Amino acid sequence: MNPRSRRRKHTISQLNLMVVGFKALGKTSFIRMLADTLHNRQHDKDELPPAVFEVCQSPEDVGTKELYSFTTEVEEEGEKISLTLVDTPGFVKDNELRLDVQVTEVLRYIEAQFDQTLAEETKVKRNPRAVDSQIHACVYFIDNANNGLSDKDIRILKRITARVNVLPVVAKADLLTTTQLAKLKQAITNDLKTHQIPVFAFTAEDDEDVESEIVEDIEKLQKLLPFSVIAPEDAEITDPSTGQIIRGRQYAWGVIDCLNSKHCDFVVLKNVLMNTHRRLFKAMTLEVFYEQYRTERLLARKASRMISKEQKKKLLDDLSEI
Repeated sequence: MNPRSRRRKHTISQLNLMVVGFKALGKTSFIRMLADTLHNRQHDKDELPPAVFEVCQSPEDVGTKELYSFTTEVEEEGEKISLTLVDTPGFVKDNELRLDVQVTEVLRYIEAQFDQTLAEETKVKRNPRAVDSQIHACVYFIDNANNGLSDKDIRILKRITARVNVLPVVAKADLLTTTQLAKLKQAITNDLKTHQIPVFAFTAEDDEDVESEIVEDIEKLQKLLPFSVIAPEDAEITDPSTGQIIRGRQYAWGVIDCLNSKHCDFVVLKNVLMNTHRRLFKAMTLEVFYEQYRTERLLARKASRMISKEQKKKLLDDLSEI
């Protein structure tokens, strides 16, 4: 093994993922299952925040109370990844003002990570070991009870897609029949196009050199969007056909395996996030979303310097009266 190969082997790649959506859609359960399947073992609870393992005792107790994140080191396809997962409080449906505040808090968190990068770039001597804290992808949970995107979903998605790669998912897909799920996915896709919401798009380059297998894979991903996810029960579930313990849900009519691609799209989504599109998420975050934010900040600073002291004082006085 040459020195360059050794460096690649010991290099740790950073990946930062966030989950957002309305209350009681299974965001924390998704994080728990993702972290658990990446480790391929039962977690030592000392490694992860207690919030990941908390089970709600009543409907009033549902949901994450405040934004939190945790970082764990995983290995995917021989590559070490420092994975940061960010869980967020569920959005409220019955309070428009509070909803806007919650969305703003999510955006402020994303922008705060951009600010860290911007601050590092402006240093005379940069830290070669600076951690990339930018949010590379955001999984947005959609209520399966809707007939597509709600007005609130549309408003939220228009705001957050300006700052981060967004992957929409249908939450609690086990509550829908195959036909209902297909219709809901199509309705969501139509709404995204109608309202011109730029969620992450799986597109193939118009290039003759692109292998046909890659084009086929991309077409399959496009047909799956938005992905469907199912959260497993906390109880121990046994697959009656194999006798093995699975991550799933038990019903009177049978068992659902959350890691079975015939039952939901979790495995596909996990592969997209951790393997096939991980580098693309990071590249787009840096080259598109960060550069746009950076340009906005620099233009704002330039405009601020052009304002006279008297104008600044008057502006501050006006703001204080609001």
